[in-house]
Amino acid sequence: MKFEKSHFETLQDYIASGCTIELTDDELNYYNALYAIIGIQRKYGKDNAIAFLRHEPFELTLQRAREMYNEAINLFFADDTIENNAHRNMMYDNLLKAAQVVMTTAKGAKDMEVYGNLITQAWKVKGLDKPDAAKPKEIKDKPIKIYSLDSEAVGIPGVNRAQLAAQIDAIPDISEREKVRIKRDARVTDISFVEMIDDQEEKTKDIK
Repeated sequence: MKFEKSHFETLQDYIASGCTIELTDDELNYYNALYAIIGIQRKYGKDNAIAFLRHEPFELTLQRAREMYNEAINLFFADDTIENNAHRNMMYDNLLKAAQVVMTTAKGAKDMEVYGNLITQAWKVKGLDKPDAAKPKEIKDKPIKIYSLDSEAVGIPGVNRAQLAAQIDAIPDISEREKVRIKRDARVTDISFVEMIDDQEEKTKDIK
């Protein structure tokens, strides 16, 4: 899958149709790749999302990988360019995710103060401190949330990864494969691009 040809315009029509347009195999593979980029971006950041396309089986040039990253952001978050609204949405959801991490690991009042500050920042980024703008008669965009487990990106000290790995291993009634996936999502273990591709194919196989 070299993805030398872009199917971005076709996929825009596909999304606008409510995903009812029938896609060719090449178009569906392109859609799956862009969707995977969004998942990697929300968990591991832009650089890893671009690196994903530069590894097998894609092996794209840096320029082409960046173009596909921009297409992924535009397809799921904005219009035909990366607009401020797309960036606001990503920042808002990253802050909410960071706040949730603080909430679940809070030890005292100081942690709850950090939680409150994150919620306030998210509130302002989203523009919830301002009156609602008049909505257009037809809204076709679907809201997509972006999450991040990188607490240090918002100034929160990182967690003890060894301790977190031990806690995950102690979770009862889940398979070893699921524990490995949780560790990967929690950034306890290294990213496996092959596993990401397998997981993405499994999640989107019913689209056909």
